[in-house]
Amino acid sequence: MMTLSTSKVSKKGLTNIPVSIRREAGIEEGDTITWHVREDGVIEVRVVKNPYRLLKGKYKDPNLTYDKVEGIADKILEEGTNANNRA
Repeated sequence: MMTLSTSKVSKKGLTNIPVSIRREAGIEEGDTITWHVREDGVIEVRVVKNPYRLLKGKYKDPNLTYDKVEGIADKILEEGTNANNRA
């Protein structure tokens, strides 16, 4: 199913993701949204799921905290962003 929906951008550049889009894309609190503007002007928006929720219960490490996982996820995202900027 393809859902078309609109939202306004505020003076500060903020916008809401419509409920229909959040439901269809499975976007939840704690997810990260990444934006990429292609050369043809098309904007790609991707959802990066909350890394802690994906790992919860998978590893039995009592020292594994949300902050640690979030830091690792941030590094991975930065590396991916830097890799995409290479010529």
